[in-house]
Amino acid sequence: MKAYLFDLDGTLTDSRAGLFPAFRKGLETIGVTSVSDAQLQQFLGTPLPQMFRMMRADVEQHDIDAGMAAFRAKYQKTGIKANKLYPGIIGLLESIRQRNCKIWVVTSKPEQQAKEVVRYLELNSYVEGVVGAGLAEIDTKADLITRALSAGRIESDQAVMAGDRSYDVIGAIATGVLPIGVLWGYGSADELKAAGCQHFASSPDVFRRTYVEADAGRFVQPPLLATR
Repeated sequence: MKAYLFDLDGTLTDSRAGLFPAFRKGLETIGVTSVSDAQLQQFLGTPLPQMFRMMRADVEQHDIDAGMAAFRAKYQKTGIKANKLYPGIIGLLESIRQRNCKIWVVTSKPEQQAKEVVRYLELNSYVEGVVGAGLAEIDTKADLITRALSAGRIESDQAVMAGDRSYDVIGAIATGVLPIGVLWGYGSADELKAAGCQHFASSPDVFRRTYVEADAGRFVQPPLLATR
């Protein structure tokens, strides 16, 4: 493989400490209060408009816009610096770069905030580019992956998409990219399998050994489930 596309929240970073307060601010703005952490957990990685519609079926577009603005203001103030890298991520990225493979971040988070997170966590030396959603957050993961492939001049059959939610898998399959489900994030193996994922890693170290170092970045029938 010549390129590795990574989701951000739940794949490279644990962002719950910053997202949950911002989620609550956005939901309060559309009239939804007293939301538990367990309820919020299921929306990690979900575009905000979809989240708002699921939490309030009759929500109108002007409410969605107001909720998104409230979320972003809170996240900008406190959420970016609440991100932390999962253990093993730096070693994974270093291994990929040592093999002269490209690394892109492809996220449904608004692009400017995603770039700020990458900069704050000092990942710029590893990451060739960041592709994120527009402010309306209507881009599908397939749209975002397509943009990354084009910007990086990457052939789809020479790339993988690593992510923790079904959106990552569906987007990868739709664009001809191989999805790899990361099991240390916010989604579950069942969710990823239901979306069509066949390749998994239980930790960044397992990902590195199995999908980067084992064949110098070139896949030859990798195992369906890598857990050790």
